[in-house]
Amino acid sequence: MSVLRRICLRLASVLGLLSLLLSAPALAQAQTPSAAVPEVQIGAYILRLSNVSQKDGSFDVDVWLWFRWTDPDLKPYESFEFSNGSISSKSEPVVSRDGDHFYTSVRVQATVLHDFDVRKYPLDSHVLHIYVEDENLDAAHMQYVADASTAIDPELRVPGWTVKLGTAQVDLRSYPTNYGLQSSGETASTYSRATFEIDLLRTDYGPLFKQFWMSALSVLLGLLAFRVRATDLDARFGLGVGSIFAASANAFVIADSLPQSADVTMAEQINFLSIGTIFLCVAISVWSLRICYRGKDDLSERLDRWAMSLIGIAYVVANVMIVALNT
Repeated sequence: MSVLRRICLRLASVLGLLSLLLSAPALAQAQTPSAAVPEVQIGAYILRLSNVSQKDGSFDVDVWLWFRWTDPDLKPYESFEFSNGSISSKSEPVVSRDGDHFYTSVRVQATVLHDFDVRKYPLDSHVLHIYVEDENLDAAHMQYVADASTAIDPELRVPGWTVKLGTAQVDLRSYPTNYGLQSSGETASTYSRATFEIDLLRTDYGPLFKQFWMSALSVLLGLLAFRVRATDLDARFGLGVGSIFAASANAFVIADSLPQSADVTMAEQINFLSIGTIFLCVAISVWSLRICYRGKDDLSERLDRWAMSLIGIAYVVANVMIVALNT
């Protein structure tokens, strides 16, 4: 039994050694690190924003972009694009060495598309985005890294807004297509995307006053019509009808400044309120006139006084509520 036991032990040790030898190549392969994806540091210095158009859903930008990378086979300055816009011009890059990195900067002028949320117009604030991606290299072959030196020119101005620099970040953007590259064996594509944010902030009520002083004046004229005797038809109804036309003209100005949308903006709410208030004044004027025709002049004058006071107060309160609910 002792001889048989020794034979079994030796056989087990031989089998263990064979198993270890067979598994060694697979273990070595598993422990071999995969090739790292080349990284490109990207930053921006935003010089100018212009032609900010909520109606067209676009803005123009003048910006310096720079790239830092170590892989000599990469040329990120040649194949970058604004994925949410179109580049109209860019300067010729000059590649230099920055320590152990390659470095270059490019000045770019572009038109960027942006879906403006105008529900709070004219007190609307926005976060603009500039998306930079590589045209040719997907995330498996190149990835961006946000440079902390990204900045905005302190002299940059956009009329009506205060401009601030938002965060610069990098993420992966997936597209549900292989762009016809069937040999890839994939049905989707993923690219590294650098995002630069610009905050446009409304900091005062100046745009609101400029947009609606005409509407407020039209309502005031409609209310002043109550100080004219109901039987003075030309003066009484002329003020009301003229005020409606003035408020309606302001509605066309607002519509010309905004894109087509199913949402009712704050501007439209205020203008609808103005037109409705003036129409109510005209309707009460007709009622007051009918009372005069019945020989009740005192009742007609009391109606005019109460209507002027109550409608005026209600108009102011309603405007304050609309502004408060949209800010």
